[in-house]
Amino acid sequence: MVLKSSLLILSSVLLLASCDETEKPEGETKPISNEPVSMEDARAIYTLNCASCHGPDGTLQASNAKDLSVSKLNEGEVEKMIRKGNDKGMMPYEDMLSTAEIKGVVKFVQNLRK
Repeated sequence: MVLKSSLLILSSVLLLASCDETEKPEGETKPISNEPVSMEDARAIYTLNCASCHGPDGTLQASNAKDLSVSKLNEGEVEKMIRKGNDKGMMPYEDMLSTAEIKGVVKFVQNLRK
């Protein structure tokens, strides 16, 4: 089960990495924003990167994942967990997701709470 989850995560990462292969003029970069992405975009990011372990509603608990619907972590703690991962199997996403994407996922995860 762990191998299957790992393969799913790896394929998701590769898919994300290949999504933005459009050529940009030299020196042009993506704008950096501290505002979260829309809830719709956050849901898509969560579905692609998180739902395989946490489930669509945050309650799956596969591969040692926590039940996000009962999480007591505050906004900063959730953001840190997404950025840095943990020693229980969650990988860090700070090099794969922008600040705006991470902040959007934080808001989405908080909305999964009961």
